[in-house]
Amino acid sequence: TGTSLMAGPTDIVNDLTHKLAVASNCSNFDKLPDLGFVLGDHVLTLKPDDYVDKSEDGCSVALMTLDIPPPKGPLFIFGDPFLRKYYTVYD
Repeated sequence: TGTSLMAGPTDIVNDLTHKLAVASNCSNFDKLPDLGFVLGDHVLTLKPDDYVDKSEDGCSVALMTLDIPPPKGPLFIFGDPFLRKYYTVYD
């Protein structure tokens, strides 16, 4: 996908980031909700382990803003958080 983060329109990403309120020190990690995206008749759900980047420096939401104007946008790029969970390649 070209991105290690999920990317979407500024207003949606900012709203999600605000509502999730991931503490930078990871203190609320165990209380974070699942995050679901509706695609047609399916809901693709991510657990906090999927959508939060944890490191020695703390926690951050794996979201970034990306504003694509019409007619191609607005759009959402699911990036590595979805690929790690929902995409498998068998050799």
